Amino acid sequence: MPAPLTAASFGTLGEEWDGWFVGSMLGDGNMTGRTPTWAGHDDGTLQQLRNYAAKHGCQANVDDNGTWLRVRLVDPRWHRNALRNVLIEHQVWGLKGDAKRAANLPYSREFVCGFIAGLIDSDGSVGARQVEFANISEFLVRQLADALLRLGVQSSISSKRNNHSSKPLWRLRVADGRSMTRLSELVMLRANHKASALGSLATRNRVSRRSATGRRGYSDSIVWDRVLSIAPAGSKRTYGVEVRPSHLWVANGVVTGSCIPSTTVGS
Repeated sequence: MPAPLTAASFGTLGEEWDGWFVGSMLGDGNMTGRTPTWAGHDDGTLQQLRNYAAKHGCQANVDDNGTWLRVRLVDPRWHRNALRNVLIEHQVWGLKGDAKRAANLPYSREFVCGFIAGLIDSDGSVGARQVEFANISEFLVRQLADALLRLGVQSSISSKRNNHSSKPLWRLRVADGRSMTRLSELVMLRANHKASALGSLATRNRVSRRSATGRRGYSDSIVWDRVLSIAPAGSKRTYGVEVRPSHLWVANGVVTGSCIPSTTVGS
């Protein structure tokens, strides 16, 4: 369903930093024990994690095994953990594996942008021609695709055999020029090499004429959003509105299509 980018489709809950933390924990975090833990590399994301922990009165204890870092987010106040409470508040605490998903809450635009950045910083990659995110949670991958659509970024989803699990690995890919440029303008990646690579992609693709909303060449002022449900409303008198030349008009902030000409030939 197409809608204008200016449509008020976001809420007011959460800041960008909160979104990044929730996204990063859904990507590379463990949220099932007494203490939240995170696994990754010292590529800029570790410092971001330290700063966020300090903001909440916690600290990041790092265990380096030579390949990756295991970070325990501990609270000196032994009887509580402020970061665990943040994850509980956002309804992701206790989720693991293919059950990981974001809560259906009225998040702000800033939170959503941070959430996307956190997912890419953790389980994402930025290559020479595309941006990818991979996870065994199909629901989480599709949530990311929907969040990107609401911001005018087109993506595609596929699955492949997972060499480390019996469950398939779901992959999201952003590959067209305008979408990568828009993504670079919307999100602030903390992983230094990924941020640099995304900036280079955006620079190379800035002159691309391909639309961020697909091959049909829609304007950058249009974004696609997913229809969540369709329910019968009974039998009622309806009217076909024909608007020339596009057969489209805006109703309640949503681009709406009129009846196609072939349905009115006999009337």
